[in-house]
Amino acid sequence: MQRDASHTDDLSETPQERFVLPVHGVADFLSMRGAKSTVLVLSPTGDDGSTASVMLARSMAELGRSVVLVDMTVSGCPTRLMAAEPDLPGMADLLFGETAFGETIHHDRLSNAHIVPQGLSTVLPSGKITERLMMIVGALSDTYDTVLLEFGSADISGVLRLMKYVDAEIVLSLPVADDERTDEALLELATLGYNDIMTMSEQSSRERSAA
Repeated sequence: MQRDASHTDDLSETPQERFVLPVHGVADFLSMRGAKSTVLVLSPTGDDGSTASVMLARSMAELGRSVVLVDMTVSGCPTRLMAAEPDLPGMADLLFGETAFGETIHHDRLSNAHIVPQGLSTVLPSGKITERLMMIVGALSDTYDTVLLEFGSADISGVLRLMKYVDAEIVLSLPVADDERTDEALLELATLGYNDIMTMSEQSSRERSAA
């Protein structure tokens, strides 16, 4: 994850230039040689963005990539869409429980992608959650071509603090074109020092108006 603090003083009220791609375009980009293996997906509007992330995982699997989506959301939307059955062990059990690693990785019901579901453990996080998360992400990155960490509508600054030691691509998933929401999210990311962001979306309303 590249943080560019040198540009934080150059922010203005005008929106950043956007790197906007549809799902299949993001899949193609992340499948290119040299692409980072870990991808943080931020979905400010919640489940619709998480649904697009599931489509991304499936698109990458169709391209022949080994890909796993890790459900870090509160809603559990990716788990509901991908898991063949409910109540499977997953990320929460890896972080807070004693579940074996292999028991938390499951096949997507509609593709060759894999899913680490939300999980079942309700144990409160310990002080070593960041260390355990880094170990888990590292192990997955050693196994798969691409690891998609879907955070849903979680607080952006909180996610970036948690993942600050991970070298990852950042994808903003906003499937329904919303220039105002996109501008707000990109400005928050730029304020935190992150400028190299892909937006996964339909054609923006500005582009439609100009057409």
